[in-house]
Amino acid sequence: MNNSHLNNISDNLYILLLSLNRQVFNPSELTKKFNAPHSHIKVLFYLIHHGPTSISKMAKDLYISKPNMTPVLDKLVEDGLVNRYYDPNDRRVIRVETTSKACNFLKSGEEHIKSLLKERLLNLDEEDLSNLSNSLETLITIIRKF
Repeated sequence: MNNSHLNNISDNLYILLLSLNRQVFNPSELTKKFNAPHSHIKVLFYLIHHGPTSISKMAKDLYISKPNMTPVLDKLVEDGLVNRYYDPNDRRVIRVETTSKACNFLKSGEEHIKSLLKERLLNLDEEDLSNLSNSLETLITIIRKF
């Protein structure tokens, strides 16, 4: 595959990402719904998808400095959404995990997002919905190979 074709795919994926963020779902809708800062939601999503993680790795992966990560985690612990504990294999490492309250919090967020998406889909005709459905299935299949 030539470089031009790869550039075109990369450009289109970037446009898709921006379009999804602006036109389909804006993450600020979730922060408004739950009255929680974006950084807190980002940490919860990360932990749900990656499982218990060290603070250092999470800070690096999310591009949040360690000093900024501390107050975020303090608040999430205070709200009962995460637990901090020492790694049993290396007491120098502090790990973080979600609680069942965090899972419920994110599940209600997922339901809210899906409801907003359904409202937006009502504006499409049957042909557009069918094309979108088929395209999404194909896109998801390919992206899972990344």
